[in-house]
Amino acid sequence: MPIERKTDLRIQKTKNAIKETFKKMICEMDASEITIKELTNRAMIHRKTFYLHYTCIEALYEDMFSELSEKYYEAIDQVPPDAPFTEVNRVFFTFMADQEPYMEKIVCSASYREFADKFFMSMLRHNRSRHNPYAVFSPEEQNIINTFLALTSSNIYRQWVTDGKIIPLDSLIDLSGKLFLNGISSIL
Repeated sequence: MPIERKTDLRIQKTKNAIKETFKKMICEMDASEITIKELTNRAMIHRKTFYLHYTCIEALYEDMFSELSEKYYEAIDQVPPDAPFTEVNRVFFTFMADQEPYMEKIVCSASYREFADKFFMSMLRHNRSRHNPYAVFSPEEQNIINTFLALTSSNIYRQWVTDGKIIPLDSLIDLSGKLFLNGISSIL
């Protein structure tokens, strides 16, 4: 019988303290202002303790996005791989709308754009690994199509947040779906 390894409670508490402190800092600061020194001071841990868990701040971002990606994969994997685009669109916007405030800041603030765009592209890659309706196109054409979908979705979400989420989520999903499927002529 295999031995089940349990994560030491102290290790888990320390990682949670680092992540919760990091989330708060994201909400308060631009990416360039976040330092390991400030994070460890706020989390009340020693710098060496941080380095036991992460090699650098970027590794912490990667860990946070990895967790979020897994949650997105769980959500999208609930729909059939060949689900209509409108259903994939609904899952994306519903998932994004359910995120904590720090994630909103990462997605919407220009200083975090590099991290957010990597996250969106990983979501898209997962979707394509499940089903690729664009397989008949050349790899270069698929790159254009996928970039259009990922960046347009993320920018629509960013604009919705910037506008204070005035448009109800269901209306946002419907409008964006129409725009994606049929362009501007579908709403005129």
